[in-house]
Amino acid sequence: MYKKGGAVGAARVVMLTRSLAAMTLVGFGFTAGNTAHAQSSVTLYGSLDGGLRNLVNGTKAGGAALSMASNGTYNSNRWGFIGKEDLGGGYYVRFNLEAGYVLSTGQNNNTNNQLFQRTSTVGFGGPFGQVDIGRQFTLQHFLTKDFEPFDFHYLSITEATAVSGGNTGRDDNDINYHGNFGPWVLRGEVAVGGVPGSVAQGSVLAGGLNYRTETVKLGAGYTHRSNPLTATSSQFFNNDQYTAGGTLSVGPVDMMAGYSLDMQAVPANVRGKTRNQYLWGGVRYQVTRFFNATAAYYDNKNTTAGVDGRKDVAILGIVYLLSKRTELYADIDYTHFTGVYVKNASLNASGHEKQTGISFGINHWF
Repeated sequence: MYKKGGAVGAARVVMLTRSLAAMTLVGFGFTAGNTAHAQSSVTLYGSLDGGLRNLVNGTKAGGAALSMASNGTYNSNRWGFIGKEDLGGGYYVRFNLEAGYVLSTGQNNNTNNQLFQRTSTVGFGGPFGQVDIGRQFTLQHFLTKDFEPFDFHYLSITEATAVSGGNTGRDDNDINYHGNFGPWVLRGEVAVGGVPGSVAQGSVLAGGLNYRTETVKLGAGYTHRSNPLTATSSQFFNNDQYTAGGTLSVGPVDMMAGYSLDMQAVPANVRGKTRNQYLWGGVRYQVTRFFNATAAYYDNKNTTAGVDGRKDVAILGIVYLLSKRTELYADIDYTHFTGVYVKNASLNASGHEKQTGISFGINHWF
């Protein structure tokens, strides 16, 4: 009995061993096949920006306003995920989730309870280009990045966000395309309004083109928006924006200039259109590998029903790299409001015509 049971037990062990070996080989083949044809990766990234900012005439009483700039003066505080799956043949699927936060408190930097309020997209790409779907930066943002002097830093000071348009420079329900063809970058954008019974209301249509070489970068684009008349109205009015600009690089110096004209229809009880004109120019100088300086000037002139308002900003900023991921920054800026902009509370909370600001801090990428 002992020998017979031992033989049966041994046979069962051999059969079990062979089954496990077969399963292991099948599993290995499945994994190897997946690895050969579809590789995936997910990257966690973010930015922490903390510093101090002092704004002369920053209060209604005329005093200086000292703040911690916990939302990021030089760079917006953020964290996010980028994922990519390689489908083979140059094709891939990607996603991007990005949230903003307040450094000093850890809170979301918005009041409408959006977690990934900065970016929330899924997309695919290949030799034809790339398509991203969801909440994301506008076509204007990507178009003007080639000739924005501060590369979208100091957004609370410059006019770059206003030029980008959209909801804080972003659009919801958005389909964004770009394709690289030699030195040319073709761009297109369609954002669905999401308003029941209306295809046009709240929608966005945009197209643009960038040209890039080591010496010259040029860009031009057009955006059409159908903005709701009010939050609850079924009516909408049209908004058209035309933008062009470029960069000339000579050694360590980049010289940039841009122009954008925004024409917005207004309700019937107001004559004409609201006209927003933006002009900007700047010089970026890479002094050493670790130190660079940028000077820029931004001008925004608004005309509504024959009444003008104007905002001019001059800014000088410097950056010193402590490492590849950590940098020290500082800036001095001067803002001048004229016309109806002086008392425009949303643009000029203190109500003073002239304001001077100084900022400094540290920014770290991960």
